[in-house]
Amino acid sequence: MAKPILLYPFRNRIKRKGLDPEEMMQWLEFLSPSIVKWEQDFIIGEPDGACTDILGETISGGSITGSVASTANGICRLTTGGSTNNYCYVFPNGDETMEGACYLGNNSAVMWARVKINTAASVKIECGFTDASDDEGAVSNLVTPLTTASDCALWCYDTADTGGLFWQGVYSLSSTTPSKYEPGIRLPVANTYEWLGVALLGSAVKFMHADAYGNPNGESGWLSSATSGITADTPLIPWIGAHTRTGTTRLLDIDYVIAYQRRTSDDD
Repeated sequence: MAKPILLYPFRNRIKRKGLDPEEMMQWLEFLSPSIVKWEQDFIIGEPDGACTDILGETISGGSITGSVASTANGICRLTTGGSTNNYCYVFPNGDETMEGACYLGNNSAVMWARVKINTAASVKIECGFTDASDDEGAVSNLVTPLTTASDCALWCYDTADTGGLFWQGVYSLSSTTPSKYEPGIRLPVANTYEWLGVALLGSAVKFMHADAYGNPNGESGWLSSATSGITADTPLIPWIGAHTRTGTTRLLDIDYVIAYQRRTSDDD
């Protein structure tokens, strides 16, 4: 199993914290061919604006708009649709198969996305890794909790939850009965970008959060046990999307997304 790789690929992390020798080596490794990266900045979309050559989609009543006109940095906009339980989720691979499922805990996979929602009311948002591309969301219920995915590790915000309305980390190990990380300190703010990060290390999971500028402002430890975490050798895909909880359209904007991991499961 590989050792941890670079967790925070942000300028502000260096500016505020500096780099110790280990993190300097992680940065150099991050820039080398030893790291496999998939990233999208959405500067230029397709002629039809759908981004379907670079993203797969699972949609019910929603739509995807790539490279929204006159938007700084370029974005991909997910529109959920205006009926209750409409949804829109995206993942790598334009032919909408699981060919993009190549991220492994054994290869120390990391994912970050810079996202914002137009309103935090009556909505579910997911961002992280999951094991299927055709689910109506990887998380079906935060209260129980319950997942549709058997293996997943992702941030989830859901106004259908009966507890505090905050971002929660959801992770599942070959089961649809997941564990949760509930810091109870962050929630989406309307029309405000934030960074959501998930890291894998073998069967362990780490949840990370940063503000719009990339300043880290909260993370979990490495979470795993005999019955929780993820399956280290199960191929996973990066996954981002939103789900309408009542009949009003929601707009989830993705400014940038990256998923990366070591090319091999060991680093020697």
